[in-house]
Amino acid sequence: MKKNYDSISPSAKALLLSKALTDIPYAADAARLIWGNAAAVLDQSKQENLLFLMRLLHFEARYKSVDNMINQLEGNNIFELSSGYSFRGLNMAVARPDVVYIDTDLPAVIEDKLSLLNQLLEKKSLQLQGELILKSLNALDETEFQNIVNIFPPGPITIVNEGLLMYLNNEEKAQLCHIVRNILKERGGHWITADVYIKKDVNPTVAPDQFSQFLAAHNVEENKFDSYTQAEEFFNAQGLKIHRKAEPVDRHTLSALKYISPNLLQAYAERMKGFVRIRETWALKAV
Repeated sequence: MKKNYDSISPSAKALLLSKALTDIPYAADAARLIWGNAAAVLDQSKQENLLFLMRLLHFEARYKSVDNMINQLEGNNIFELSSGYSFRGLNMAVARPDVVYIDTDLPAVIEDKLSLLNQLLEKKSLQLQGELILKSLNALDETEFQNIVNIFPPGPITIVNEGLLMYLNNEEKAQLCHIVRNILKERGGHWITADVYIKKDVNPTVAPDQFSQFLAAHNVEENKFDSYTQAEEFFNAQGLKIHRKAEPVDRHTLSALKYISPNLLQAYAERMKGFVRIRETWALKAV
C-alpha cells in the first residue's frame, strides 16, 4: 500500500507561523496573507515560553544554514524537496538572474503555495530575475523525480531539503538516497540536507504540547539517526559521502533572539551550557 504523506502537510503551515516571527524572507508576508497581520506578531501566551522560543531559534538557524551552504556551493540549478511554505526559491529568483529554482512538495501544498506566490509577486511588485518553477512531487517517486530533473538546463544540480528525512523510516530514507545518488551521478552536483538529526533523550515528566504530540504521531524521534557517525555510515552505504558540513549559525545573530526577555535569557544560557547539537546540515556527493 502506498504511504499517504498528506498528514505531514499541516506542519508546513505551522512552521510558516513560526518563521513569520523571524527575518526569513517573505515568511511574514505569506503568513499575513493567510491569517492576517496578527500572524507576524508573537502571541502573548508564548512570550515566556522558553521551549517555543528555543524551537523558533532552531528553525531559523536551520533555514539559514541551508542558505549559507547554497551560497558556498554556488549552484545555479536548485531543486528543493518538500519545501512547504518556504519562499527560498522566490528570494533567490528575485536576486539571481543565473538561477533556475524548482520548488516541490505534495500537490495540495503546491496549489496553496502557487496562490500565495502570485499574491506576493503582485503585492510586493516583485520582478523575477531568474526562473522559479513550482511542481508537485512525491520525493520517493523516482519517475516523477526524474521528470522534474529533466526540466533543468544542462549542468550540475543542487538538491536541497529541510524538514523531510525525520518523517521517513530507514527504508524510505534509503529509497530517497538511491534516487538522489542516481541524479547526482548523472548530472553532478550536491545534496544539501538540513535533516541530519540525532536522537535525544525525551524527558517523560514534561507534558507534551501540540507540536510534541505531532512529532510523536509521526515517529520523528525514532526516525532520527543514532549518532552523527551512524548517519555518515548510513549515507556512505547508499553511495553518498560528505562533501562539506555547514558551520553552525551563530545564535547571537538570529533575529528571533529579540523575543527572549532578560528573565528568560539566563534560563536560555543555562540550557545552552554543555549543549550537544542535535542537528547538522551536510552537503553530500555521489560516489
